[in-house]
Amino acid sequence: MPEASVFPRLFTLQEAQTLLPEIEPLVAEIKSTFARIRSEITDASSATGISPSSPRLSRHLERRGVAPALVIQVNNLIRRIHEHGCVVNGPEAGLVDFPALFDSEIVFLCWKHGEPRIGHWHRIPDGFSGRKPLLDSEGGEGPAPTVH
Repeated sequence: MPEASVFPRLFTLQEAQTLLPEIEPLVAEIKSTFARIRSEITDASSATGISPSSPRLSRHLERRGVAPALVIQVNNLIRRIHEHGCVVNGPEAGLVDFPALFDSEIVFLCWKHGEPRIGHWHRIPDGFSGRKPLLDSEGGEGPAPTVH
């Protein structure tokens, strides 16, 4: 289990929910920028006849300068999200985790762009595939809304 000092802060569910309106536009911009990167790769591949997986295309993209600038933009957006204490664990898919404490274990409150609220959590080693729904304080095994 990672120690609390690995993360700059631990969130309650309410704190994470409150931050979503600030995080959502950044994640939307990341996803949009990834779409532009993919489009640039497709356009460059079509224009040159070079396969998208070829290292030659990568060199061509670097010379054009568009994709590298877009990658810098993505990195800056991720940095801005990390400054809030969140973890971007799937930038192209819009996955953001909020470290939280549950039963003396640090877990992630898990949000995916497009979801109206944070409704899932997972243990850190389980990742997105281990997502479980948040449960109310009445029962179950997941963090309750008062998790911290």
